[in-house]
Amino acid sequence: MNLIKSYFSNKPSTKKSYQPTITEAPILNTFPWSNIGATSSGVAVTPRTSLQHSAVYACVRTITADIAKIPLRLEKYVDGGWVPDKSNPKGHLIDNPNDRMVGYELIEAIVFSVLTSGDSFTVVIRDKDKNPIKLIPCRPYSVSVIEDPDDAELYYRVNEPLLRKYKTSISSETGDTRVIYHDDMIRTRNLSFDNGVYGTSLIQIAQEAFGLSLATQEAAARAFQNGSHINGFFKLDGGVGKETINKNFNALQREIAGITNSGTTPILTGLDWVNMDANVSELQLVESRRESTLEIARMYRVPAYKLSLADTEKAANISEQEQSYITNTLIQYTRPLEQHMDRVLLNDKEKGFYRYRFDFTKQAEPNEQVRSQFYQSAITMGWMNVNEVRQREDLAPIPDGNNYLQPMNTGVIGEQHAQPIKGDGE
Repeated sequence: MNLIKSYFSNKPSTKKSYQPTITEAPILNTFPWSNIGATSSGVAVTPRTSLQHSAVYACVRTITADIAKIPLRLEKYVDGGWVPDKSNPKGHLIDNPNDRMVGYELIEAIVFSVLTSGDSFTVVIRDKDKNPIKLIPCRPYSVSVIEDPDDAELYYRVNEPLLRKYKTSISSETGDTRVIYHDDMIRTRNLSFDNGVYGTSLIQIAQEAFGLSLATQEAAARAFQNGSHINGFFKLDGGVGKETINKNFNALQREIAGITNSGTTPILTGLDWVNMDANVSELQLVESRRESTLEIARMYRVPAYKLSLADTEKAANISEQEQSYITNTLIQYTRPLEQHMDRVLLNDKEKGFYRYRFDFTKQAEPNEQVRSQFYQSAITMGWMNVNEVRQREDLAPIPDGNNYLQPMNTGVIGEQHAQPIKGDGE
């Protein structure tokens, strides 16, 4: 038994005991994302401020929604293939993880946490037989990771009100703050610089790029707020005083500032206009904002057509674009989650015979004409039957639909007639 587990298991209730020195980060009891990341652009970059940029919000929202809407199923290995197991309670656990959330919201919370903070933590609540019965996602800023100095095993100190009414890894613990064993934590993360102890947020890694994007957005907004396109300037006689200058400035601001005055021509006495031949477009604000949007999309690996920049895409059709998006973007978040769910939710006897998998079939589904040709070829060549096709289309099976067909002009060399292929058990 390792050092930390031994300590917490044998901790006396009345007498203060020696607590081992453990390297860990403190639990943050302040407002989430309050740590300000200073950048060279002068803009503070945090997950919350970054989401104020339209491209960042669009990328984060797109990835979280696209993964959350994909069915996550418990599959069983049967006769050399994987089939959904709808009778196992561990499959229904994903659809109703706790009293507050449904399955969509749980997956959405997990992916959002990874995208913004670099870590996600989900505590598994078990019954007396050690079967999982609840999944409680934790806010990443309320979790500190503990690395055991004896065997380097990870533990988690969690401060989460939703745990208050449940027994967790240490059954004697009560209240909001708990110590959770690694075997009871579904943990996914972004890239790690400390061998998996903590994940690192993309926003933290590339904060200069995010800061530049936010600065560009703010510069464009202030150009409209101040009502100036920098086409020139107003000139006053040199003999006027400061009071007159301020009076004319305030009058000009009233005439041109704000969205309602956009495009109007102010007429003020005593002012001469001097043209500068420079405007917002020449300052490259439009081009800079477009380039910053593409740069953010590249960092999140979100294709430009998802951000309504379809003119930059060269894929042949939507289904190919979606398949590339699944392979190059979504799977980097779903595959670790699948593997950690297998690790924590399945017991030793179930591992190898059960698995959790996201079903991407519908995500990259082609149009009806393409599907029809695909199914026709699959049924004719005998590697799919009618009921398998109907299952993929969410239709009920039909009698005799399990038979596999074979073309009449094919068969084993030397035989007179092609032999029909029967379905399972026939």
